[in-house]
Amino acid sequence: QTIIKSSSKPERIYISRKFASWRRVLNEEEVVNLLEKFGFISLSLESMSIAEQALYMVAAKVIVAPHGGGLTNLVFCSPGTKVIEIFSPKYITNFYWEISNLCRLSHYYLIGENFEDDNSGKIPWKPDIIVNLTRLKKMMKFAEVELI
Repeated sequence: QTIIKSSSKPERIYISRKFASWRRVLNEEEVVNLLEKFGFISLSLESMSIAEQALYMVAAKVIVAPHGGGLTNLVFCSPGTKVIEIFSPKYITNFYWEISNLCRLSHYYLIGENFEDDNSGKIPWKPDIIVNLTRLKKMMKFAEVELI
């Protein structure tokens, strides 16, 4: 049952971690440029209230995001929403896959490039991410997300 009514929010969103201290997408500008061709807009959730974040998620039909706390908002998505979660090859977990399954979302994952990451240090959940744009395009096709 949908409790929150969607507004004129976009149906395709990319959740940025550009203000985060770790698990940032180092080639985010290129990723956003590619996703804009598919009709995505980039959001930084840190500046929004929970209610505003929920409104974006209710309206979303496709969400692309690096693994991070912003994906907790998947609980507000409508069943059938497509989620493409991006991981560093050094840190992969199933937290948001579990939420996606409980909420009947279509969850996909994309593993970034392997590279020497000074940010990971000794804490395993901190590595930054470099997205392979060719693989991202293939994932969009696999998830049946068309160009707009």
